[in-house]
Amino acid sequence: MKEREANNPGATMYAHWMQDIHRQAKQTLENTQEWMKKYIDLKGTEQPSIEVGEFGMLNAKNIRTKRPSKKPSPNPYGPFKGLEKTGSRA
Repeated sequence: MKEREANNPGATMYAHWMQDIHRQAKQTLENTQEWMKKYIDLKGTEQPSIEVGEFGMLNAKNIRTKRPSKKPSPNPYGPFKGLEKTGSRA
């Protein structure tokens, strides 16, 4: 974007101030993203790869059932047999 020359020195100072603020905010955001990536890489674990025919358990945390209470139901449902691989993380 082509910058225009301002006749008002206050407008020029304000424009430089805003560019400096934008540059600082961008740098802070990049530093935060880098820090978050380092933290996730340290704490994250490799996801298990389930092939077709292998058995796996299903986490019941977000599954709605017709039971009156969650307590008597088993937390991991299964074992279930893998019928097909649907994605790279499946």
